[in-house]
Amino acid sequence: MSKVNRNGRSKSEPFIRLHRGVTGSAAWKSLSCEARALLLLVWERHNGINNGAIPLSHREARDALRIGNDKLQKAFIELQKKGFLIARQKGSFDWKVASGAGRATEWEITTERCGGNPPDGSYRNWGRNQNAVPGPGANGARVRNNQSQGEQP
Repeated sequence: MSKVNRNGRSKSEPFIRLHRGVTGSAAWKSLSCEARALLLLVWERHNGINNGAIPLSHREARDALRIGNDKLQKAFIELQKKGFLIARQKGSFDWKVASGAGRATEWEITTERCGGNPPDGSYRNWGRNQNAVPGPGANGARVRNNQSQGEQP
């Protein structure tokens, strides 16, 4: 039997904490299935102190999620644009060095603390101006001034 605290929760089992503030955000609700699965895969590698240096290569992610390169690339881009991930150290690959030596990209999850700093939380700002309706005359739109008087243009 595993060790539990007084609330009956495991002390040693790793887990991923999803706050309602994250799952209730507009950015989370607009994520594709592939992007959500990829975010959970990155989160699974977070050990509490390595945020900003979480290694995950495209090949590892593709094999773990069993999706193609195009969908994987779109998921990485989606997570970065919507503010859930930041690429801190870009990966590299060199065929000439030690038969394909490479370095995986290192990621930061913006919902977790990083380097003693509070969470970035940039996902919260996504969507505030995404579907804003332009005002009259914006973007070259024609404004009708005489509609209130019943006249037609």
